[in-house]
Amino acid sequence: MAFDDVVFLIGFSGSGKSTIGPLLARRLKADFIDVDSEIEKKAGKTISAIFSEDGEQAFRRMEKTAIKDLLEAGVKGLVIALGGGAFENGKTRKAVQKAGLVIYLRCSQRELYRRLSGKKERPMLLRQSGSAVRERIRELVSIRSSNYNKANITVSSTNRTATETVKKLTDKLRKRHADS
Repeated sequence: MAFDDVVFLIGFSGSGKSTIGPLLARRLKADFIDVDSEIEKKAGKTISAIFSEDGEQAFRRMEKTAIKDLLEAGVKGLVIALGGGAFENGKTRKAVQKAGLVIYLRCSQRELYRRLSGKKERPMLLRQSGSAVRERIRELVSIRSSNYNKANITVSSTNRTATETVKKLTDKLRKRHADS
């Protein structure tokens, strides 16, 4: 399945964007870009280090700039994984929606907790454990859901392997392409 557009993957941290993205890109014969990885390369440090040393606002500025630079490059045939909170920025959200197809990888809060428990590199969950992590996930998912739900396509990654999720995504993309 060849693809000459841009697909953006959105969803909460742990929903599978960085794992599913490369598999989806391979299936679509597209290139894959993880915005968080691009930010880390440019900053010369991890996302967690950026959050702890420079603060969330500095990270959000870097994220907005990285996405803007990708969009301005006008490259097609890409699958781009956005950070969990990137779609919260109204200007970024509108630009992404205009530039390509947005896919929301939805995942249950229980599954997110299972996937994220003990992960020290997740900046929005730093210095939290147990019930505090569950509550923070619940809080952030609640805040972000209305924007996540603005995606063109939603696919659940709960209780699915990455391969199963990619198959479901490509089926939905084929159907969408056939209907247009």
